[in-house]
Amino acid sequence: VGPVDAAINAIQSLVSETADIELEEYHIEAITGGTNALAEVFVIISDENGNKATGRSTVDDIVMASVDAVLDAINKILIER
Repeated sequence: VGPVDAAINAIQSLVSETADIELEEYHIEAITGGTNALAEVFVIISDENGNKATGRSTVDDIVMASVDAVLDAINKILIER
């Protein structure tokens, strides 16, 4: 119900005509300390055909790391098709 959820829902609605994706798993971890910590996001995405793909991103913004990881996984599913 926050900015990460909103971003992922927006991505899902944008690609819904091409791929009906579902977020299976979402993991986030701070890999450095302090106020400028890097966030590493790992996701598993599936589509309506049962295809699954993983995505990963590491940046200093949690929302952007999440978006990058989801897009990485979606691209892998689309390449697989």
